[in-house]
Amino acid sequence: MPRLRLYDIRMSRLPELVGKCQADIPSIANYVNSAQRRLLLCREAGDEGWYGTWAEVAFSLVSRTNPYITCPREIARLEKLTVCRQPVFIQNQFYEYLDYGNGRMPRLYRDNYCNTQAYSRNNVITFANLASPPKTIRIYWTDAADVSAAKRVLLQGTDSSDTVIYSQDNLNQVQGIFLSAEMPFVDSPMTLNTLTGIQKDVTAGQVQFFQVDPTTGEQSLMLTMEPGETVAGYRRYYLNSLPSACCQRTDTSVPVQVTAIAKLELIPAHVDTDYLLFHNLEAIIEECQSVRYSEIDNETSKKMAVEKHVQAVRLLQGELVHYLGKDKPAINFAPFGSARLSHQKIGSMI
Repeated sequence: MPRLRLYDIRMSRLPELVGKCQADIPSIANYVNSAQRRLLLCREAGDEGWYGTWAEVAFSLVSRTNPYITCPREIARLEKLTVCRQPVFIQNQFYEYLDYGNGRMPRLYRDNYCNTQAYSRNNVITFANLASPPKTIRIYWTDAADVSAAKRVLLQGTDSSDTVIYSQDNLNQVQGIFLSAEMPFVDSPMTLNTLTGIQKDVTAGQVQFFQVDPTTGEQSLMLTMEPGETVAGYRRYYLNSLPSACCQRTDTSVPVQVTAIAKLELIPAHVDTDYLLFHNLEAIIEECQSVRYSEIDNETSKKMAVEKHVQAVRLLQGELVHYLGKDKPAINFAPFGSARLSHQKIGSMI
């Protein structure tokens, strides 16, 4: 099935139905993004979501010495996770605070104790933490057009004395400090102990953030932000009691095999070539009409908004049946749990 683009929506009958000109890309994009967001967050979506809103992903560089997964901005959460091809539980943040529970992780176990679980952590702003602070933050601009356009980045955090950084931006006092684009890079004017926020303008190219040791000058990549990304924020998970390595190896520096089914996040569409999260054209048209009716303040329009939303949900439910089938749900029935005869090395299934 081809992926749906904003261009495909614009060339459909949608602009006429919502009273917009076909060439009015910003207005149409606003309707489409609002419709997608409503469908993504509506209660009818359930746990798995609609067709096309999940994907299988693989993570590298996950090992016992670095047992963290930081998801890119396209991922809202991990639904299911496997480590060394074995499914593991994903626990939310409340799990570690249950009365009479196991408490806060990590917990130290014997090397032969196999109880790997994933635990949701707070959202983070970089893929790698500041190591042995204080550090200088170095920003690389990959497109010279951002320099001529005077694009800026806002760094927020604490300085080397653990004082929150404030600065003056024209007549406004802001938390953090603005850095204007320079080629090939620009350094923060002070070293930072913590980095609590990163914001940037919409840029022509990617923007890369490095932490630099002020003594040795050694630098390492912390984050790469996409051109349309304006605020850094990513989902992180911790894996407790991670195996040393897969396939009976004991080298803790070797990454283990980690794959997952991820629930995708909505990335708003702005130009014709941007792909949409949903690929059901008719459902998006119905939900865009629901958005339009919901903004009209009369009883009849409110009822029409509900009806159009119901129609959109029905179309998405039909799409699930069309691509996944109705009679073959994913079910695993194990009456004996993991106590199979092959595990006990008895019987004919050794």
